[in-house]
Amino acid sequence: MNLKSKEIILRAKKSVYTGNLGNNLTSFKGDGIDFAEIREYNYGDDVRKINWKATAKSGNLKINEFNEERELHIVVACMLSGGLNFGLKRLKQDVMAELVALLGFSALINGDRFELILFSDTLHRHFKPTKSSGVIEAGVSEIVQSSYVGKEADYANFTSYLQSKLKKRAIVIVLGDFFEDGIDLSPLIKHQLYAINIRDHFEEEPNISADLNLVDPNTLNFMELTLNKGVVNEYKKELLKHDNKLKEHFLEYAIAGAKVYTDDDLYLRATQIFKG
Repeated sequence: MNLKSKEIILRAKKSVYTGNLGNNLTSFKGDGIDFAEIREYNYGDDVRKINWKATAKSGNLKINEFNEERELHIVVACMLSGGLNFGLKRLKQDVMAELVALLGFSALINGDRFELILFSDTLHRHFKPTKSSGVIEAGVSEIVQSSYVGKEADYANFTSYLQSKLKKRAIVIVLGDFFEDGIDLSPLIKHQLYAINIRDHFEEEPNISADLNLVDPNTLNFMELTLNKGVVNEYKKELLKHDNKLKEHFLEYAIAGAKVYTDDDLYLRATQIFKG
């Protein structure tokens, strides 16, 4: 583990173990409820739990008693692409790594299972559900030290993969910069789904004028561009259209979407997103 990874781990640990992000994660609902027994109805019981079949047989009101399943299954999926290797304040991939650490330690402090998936156009790494901090440290180290230049996130392949692996309902938190076209997370809506969009302010407000030689970090395509006010305004217009379409998709399928910027206080921002 390099120095940057160690700093991210220590900062996340300090934030989680001295703050209340873990408490905010407990506002999530668990994977379901387990049947315990059938008993007599008592005044004030939830009428939706009445077992009508048992009631008809006995002639007395009977209700189903359940044990709540309190352990949560939290899955963090990192969508890796070349664009993560950018940031004026911090690289987006470093922000992604710290969010993984914050969410991972918050899960562990609550006694929940934490699962981490690193995915680009295909699976990069899948850390199975665990209550061990070793997965968090290994995941952070891999995100920080790897290069994703030339890689492009494929959300269709990702949702197909996760559907095949994740059979029970879970809390799924997808991290990425969401610049790809046609993103569709609807195959995963049986889960409690969050999409966290990691951006740098310069990507949304590139207010400079210059002749540039640019390389697309995802495809490695090269282009020459004269960046002036007209080009910048057109770019901002297209990006806004893209982001609004993404927002509409999230609203349609009740996906909780949020943006995190490279200069944000990540602990504070995560608390705002997950406070319920």
